[in-house]
Formats: sequence, C-alpha cells, structure tokens
Amino acid sequence: MPANSLILAALCALPLSAPPAGPELSIGFVGADVEFRVEHGNQIFLGGIIASLSPQLTHYLTGLPPLLSNHVVLGAGVGYPDGGFAVQFTQSQLPPGVEIYAQGVTLTKGIQASDVGTFTLAVVMPDAAGN
Repeated sequence: MPANSLILAALCALPLSAPPAGPELSIGFVGADVEFRVEHGNQIFLGGIIASLSPQLTHYLTGLPPLLSNHVVLGAGVGYPDGGFAVQFTQSQLPPGVEIYAQGVTLTKGIQASDVGTFTLAVVMPDAAGN
C-alpha cells in the first residue's frame, strides 16, 4: 500500500471530534433581579452581554459572528469556568411588557456569539384599590 494511502486510511480511522462549543446565554432571576449570564466552556474568557429591541442580526465585519443589530452593551468583563460572566438588573430598570433580545459574546481565540435569547417582564395591572 502506498504511503499516501496509509496516511489517508489512518486519518479516516480517527474518531471525529465535535467542534468546540460556542458560548451559551442564560436569562433568569437571582432573587428579585434579572440576570443575563454567558458561559464558554472550561476556560477564562472576555465576555459581554448585548441587547436589542429587535431580533435582527447583522454581520458587521468579516470574521465576526452575526450580532444583534442596533444593540447596546449591558456589560463586559472577565468570565471564569466556574460561573461565566453575568450582569444583573433590578426589575425596575427593565421595561415591563417589552420583549428584549440578548446575546452573549465571548473573546478567547476568536470572537463568538451565543444564540439570541429573549426576555419579557410581565405587566402587572393595579387592582381596584390602585395597588
């Protein structure tokens, strides 16, 4: 068997490894606060949370993942393997009844973005007594 055929056969016999997982965004409550958290595997990373009132994505530059159009940065900092990077807001800082779209963005060996998550605070109507 020629050497090239042996190399090809050896490469074909190797198990396929899954591509490295990208960042994951979670949105939830910590006590009465709303928390946006991005996690990215077992490594230290630079992380950020962006948000928009529209789910539209834009490719801003070649090599960047699609990011939320017209976004604002909710927070940025260092993320750790045991907890990621998170930002918290009191419920009064977010508009009730408005759907908010968020993305986690990480920088390790390149810039990656999570899938878009959504969040809407419930609207509470006052009762007859005005409470």
